[in-house]
Amino acid sequence: MLVPTMRRAFAVLSPCILLGCAAPGDDAGADGSTAAIADGSTAASTGAGGSSDGPGREDGSGGSDDSTGAAPCADGREPAAASEIEGCAALVGTPLCSEGQMHVTQDAVVPWQHDPPASGPHYPTWAAWGEHTGVVPRGNWVHNLEHGGIVLSYRCNDDCEPELQTLRDVLAARQQLRILLTKDPLLPGQERFAAIAWTWVLRFDAPDLATLTCFADQHENHAPEDVPAAVGPPSDQ
Repeated sequence: MLVPTMRRAFAVLSPCILLGCAAPGDDAGADGSTAAIADGSTAASTGAGGSSDGPGREDGSGGSDDSTGAAPCADGREPAAASEIEGCAALVGTPLCSEGQMHVTQDAVVPWQHDPPASGPHYPTWAAWGEHTGVVPRGNWVHNLEHGGIVLSYRCNDDCEPELQTLRDVLAARQQLRILLTKDPLLPGQERFAAIAWTWVLRFDAPDLATLTCFADQHENHAPEDVPAAVGPPSDQ
């Protein structure tokens, strides 16, 4: 079992400057592949993105970024910061522009602009941490992301038990972190799995324990709200 690592938040450069961010409606980088700087170093944003529900630009972007070819985020919609983790050589995941954090009614249809969502409108209640045997609605687990947690989602039935065991191993290795594991039949693309934090996504088809623990260590507790795991949801989800 992997042991907990030392975490420290750092603010050097926006990941959008170094890696390029996908603005709402922009598919660039939306596959959630591991993002690394050429020299293997890490970078983070200058603050927690998505904390503002200000209007920004209507499309969530601010035009083209000549250095990356990706559209920068509107003010207040930048990706969340990350933590520098000893033993993790690169920043894991794809940064996304925040879609805000507005509450909508339970079971409302939410037109998220990224799929899977990593921010944006969500339901009033969140789900319990840990593994769920059923499907947690996206609108509920986006609320978990807002609280600083990590969501591991999958789209498979009885044909991926070894891969699911790796996801369970992440929960076992990081019991001190807020992590939720759920089926997501809406997960698009060929990759059957996703690791999601507030404004960060990693897509994959072959789970790797070291990569996923780095993702969790780097991105957990970098969201607009920090709600302890001991504070359970208002009702079971």
